[in-house]
Parts: sequence; C-alpha cells; structure tokens
Amino acid sequence: MRNISNILVAIDKSIMSKEALKRGISIAKEKNAQLYIIHVIESSFLAPFFVDSIDEDEFKRGITQQIEALNKDAKIDFFLSIESGSPTSLIGDKAKEIKADMLIIGINEKNNITNKYFGSTALKLIQKTNIPVLVVKNEVLGSYKKLLLPTNLSEYSKESILFANKLFNKASKKYISAFESLYELEALNHKITAEEKNSYKKELLKSAKIDFDKFLQDLGDSEVELIGYDRSINEDLVKCIEKDDADLLVLGSKGVNNLNSFIFGSTATYLLQRSTIDTLVYVPLKLNNNSSEKKGDKTSALEQDLQSRKDEIQSDFESLFEEHLKISNWNIPEVEDQKVAQSLALILEEKFNEIKQKIKEGKYQEKRTDFWK
Repeated sequence: MRNISNILVAIDKSIMSKEALKRGISIAKEKNAQLYIIHVIESSFLAPFFVDSIDEDEFKRGITQQIEALNKDAKIDFFLSIESGSPTSLIGDKAKEIKADMLIIGINEKNNITNKYFGSTALKLIQKTNIPVLVVKNEVLGSYKKLLLPTNLSEYSKESILFANKLFNKASKKYISAFESLYELEALNHKITAEEKNSYKKELLKSAKIDFDKFLQDLGDSEVELIGYDRSINEDLVKCIEKDDADLLVLGSKGVNNLNSFIFGSTATYLLQRSTIDTLVYVPLKLNNNSSEKKGDKTSALEQDLQSRKDEIQSDFESLFEEHLKISNWNIPEVEDQKVAQSLALILEEKFNEIKQKIKEGKYQEKRTDFWK
C-alpha cells in the first residue's frame, strides 16, 4: 500500500490549476506530506524567444504570492519550481526527481470552469508517471464528502479502493459493480422465451451479488450498487455517476504501458474523460514495479519512452512548422501560405535527411549518458 509523503501539484494560469493547488494544500496539510509545486510555462524548443522575454525572478515572485495567499491558513512548507517547455515531460521528470507519491492536476480548458472534460496532457501524465493522479475538475469547497468506487472485482481494483479509503478516510463510500446481463439479440438468436430470459437474468444477478459480496468482505460496510448492463457498460456507468451525489470518482488501472491498458480506450478511460466529478486514477504499486522490472532491457525502455511521448514529439514538430509559417507570414505577408508551407517542408526534409545520414555515420554514438546504464 502506498503512503503519501511527497505531493506534486502542477499548475499553470488556468482557473482549475488554482483549484488543484487548493486541493494539494489541503491533502498535504491533512497527511503531513511535503508539497512540491511546478509551474510550467508552456513553450517548445521551437520558439525560445517568447520565453526569453520573461523576467524569471519577477514571475516567480508573482506565482509565490499567489500560492502564499492560498496557503495563508494551512501555512505548510512548499517548494516551487518554474520550468519552460513541454508540460508532460517536465512534470513527469519532476515527479520522478522528487519521488512523488501523488500528482495533482487541474483540467486545462482555457479557464472554462464549466467544462469538465480535459485534454490529452492529463492522459499523458497518468501514462508517464505511473503514480496516483488526482484530476481536479471542480471548485474546491472543502474535503471530499463521498467517494464513488466502481470495481471489476480485481486485485488492482481492490488496491485502488484501499488507497482511496486510507487517503480520504473521513468520506463516505459507494461501491459499484457492473455485470453483463442478457442481450435481447442473444435471446432471439437462441430462441429463449421471455420466462427463460427472466430466469436467466435472475441467476446472473444472484451470481454477480455473490461475487460482489465476497469482494467487499474486508472493505467494511458501505453503500453498494449492482448494475446489470445489456449493451454498454460505459454509458450505464456514466449515468450512474451523474445521478449520484459523490464528489470523487476512484479508478484503478492495471497499468498504462501497453495497448491493452486503460489509457487506450477501456472503461476507465471513458469514465475518466466523461465524468463531471474529480477523478483519482490509481496504478497499483506491484504492477508498477513489475513494469519497471521489464524495462531492464535498454531497447525496450527506449521504445516505451518514445512511444509514451510519440504524440508530444510529433506535436512539437508540427508546432515548429507552424511557428516558422507564422514568422514567414509576418516577414513576407504577400506570399501565399501554401507556397510558404511547401518551402518550409523542403527545408525540414533536407535537415531530417542530413540527421539520418549523421546517425548512419555514428555521430550520436557518444551522446549516451549514465541514465541508460
């Protein structure tokens, strides 16, 4: 079971970052944990001249004042770092550097507090850090009062529940288990009568209840709900979440380093993206350790690292292209965008071919560091 000693809160200029910070201060105070805060000025290596214009000392003083205003009552110690670059990489690296036990982030939807959906950065961070990630989607109005804990009755799901119960031990809990009922189409195909169908559904419910009760044996008394779904477990669970009065959804993951993981489209991802309440995603410690052991192979580690940052790398490259397109438009506004784009593409292609040739010649052979040893 994880303990919470170091908490990392990632902030930017959005409203929900302020709420994430408030939540981080509250949890750090209650758990007597060390609070680390990272503010990322989102830019890329593509346009450093925008960042150079910022007075870093003055900027840090301003951020510190905002934090201290929120920390006035709690009065906890904190460490603040200001970084410039890709949020996913910098936040992930900081989490590893401080050995963070938990990451807290706010949705980043251009200061729109009414929009509870969040972007790709949150998914990437869950994948990159492999630690519990609390996604704050709402204004902080005090401690969490009720946890909603859907489970597939697996061991990693139980570990996520135990972690959440320990972290938010004063909140009430509701456990949800969904079981597959009988498709109408399946009933037709097998020529099952209505009476037989109802009888079969009762048996499915009885079996699901037995399994659910067995799973809950050592979790203590709490509110429970069994959901029988015919076609879409995802939609039925979202409806269940929407009608409830819980303020935190807890999701267990079996890991995020392969295409079968929840990040790539299973029920947990669906709930994470569509629920309107704060969401805690938990990756079990054992599975995280097993994943790390498999990374002993250097090639495998490299492939996993690059794959996890594929979208980020490609996005940065596209941003580079678009940034130079803007500059050309400013410098020579009379030239058509299409012609500028074609010329830029040729320049990048020429450089990329040059880099590939240098790789063949072994130019980067000596660029390795102790990190890979």
